[in-house]
Amino acid sequence: MIEHLLESEKRFGEPEYSRATAEILRASEALAQRLDAEGTAWLEKLSESYIRRERAIMEGAFREGFCRAALLAADVLAYRSEQPEDNS
Repeated sequence: MIEHLLESEKRFGEPEYSRATAEILRASEALAQRLDAEGTAWLEKLSESYIRRERAIMEGAFREGFCRAALLAADVLAYRSEQPEDNS
């Protein structure tokens, strides 16, 4: 299980995540070419806000998942400690 969690080559949401990211980048570049300096600054601000929001969601989801896993592990250990020992 630890090996699965540490597997860095496997990204959550793939391959759709990469496709959506590429689409966002293409749309942002096309829009930036049509904007003046002020519009480009607003587009950059919007992009940064989306990135911060996504990071907050991902960190919150990780924290929630980690805490639930820790509680589940504690429950399993408590359950096992309550079971009679098998002396077979």
